[in-house]
Amino acid sequence: MLAAVALAACESNPTVPLPVASATTAGADVDVGGYALDYICEGTGSPTVLLDAGLGTAGDDEFGGFLSRVAKLGVRACTYDRAGLGASDARPQGDGLPTAATEADELHALLESSDIETPLVYVPHSYAGLVARVFADRYPDDVAGFVFEDVSTAWEIDLWPRWDGSPWIDGTKIDIDATEREVLDAAPLGDTPSVVVSQSTYDEERIPRWAGPIFARQQAKLAALGDDVLHVRAEGSGHWIHRDRPDVLLRAIDVVVEAVRNGGTMPSCDNAFTMPRVTCL
Repeated sequence: MLAAVALAACESNPTVPLPVASATTAGADVDVGGYALDYICEGTGSPTVLLDAGLGTAGDDEFGGFLSRVAKLGVRACTYDRAGLGASDARPQGDGLPTAATEADELHALLESSDIETPLVYVPHSYAGLVARVFADRYPDDVAGFVFEDVSTAWEIDLWPRWDGSPWIDGTKIDIDATEREVLDAAPLGDTPSVVVSQSTYDEERIPRWAGPIFARQQAKLAALGDDVLHVRAEGSGHWIHRDRPDVLLRAIDVVVEAVRNGGTMPSCDNAFTMPRVTCL
């Protein structure tokens, strides 16, 4: 694998540069410790926007067709497949189950040895929100901003067994109890420019109606973790906001990108989101 060869060269000779970012990187593999993760990118521009898919979902499958729309914002848009998903290798079995910290470390290794430039605007969806929170705690210099797309939170983990006791499978079974502790121990968002984008319908299969308001309160709790966070609800959207209301997610990304570029704070929510059917919370 070309990326693995490049990494080995860099370790033996520090003067060897990392791969140079190009407008399109399709199906590139990076060795992250004896196994490889696959990533794809489109577009050019800074900061890089990284989209991270939900539980058991390859980034290329979920976001591959969406990258070009993000790239039109004048950024380099990337996504990747976590270990055991899509085109990425399975993680070798270790002594214990992986956690969000395991996956955060793998993402960091991918970024270190690829042409994905940091700090980035991190756009996690669903379960990836847990990975993102731990990643930012462990590697704060790699994150310039966040757009949380209806992400999972640590507070919901104990709620799920009330209607679904299935294990959390992300390529392999995840130690969700340890992950919960990792996220609860993670640093708050601080002054990182961020947008929390929440759904409005809560009509996913198997989720009882009474759980929707609880999830909504947990989204607000996430937004309260930062000093420079906007929280919006995409009216008419379910869990997959990039499918149901791509205009809202794209606008959220654009707002954070501009804040990062300008080195300033976020605009007011009402000024940032002027399209119809968006509620500032």
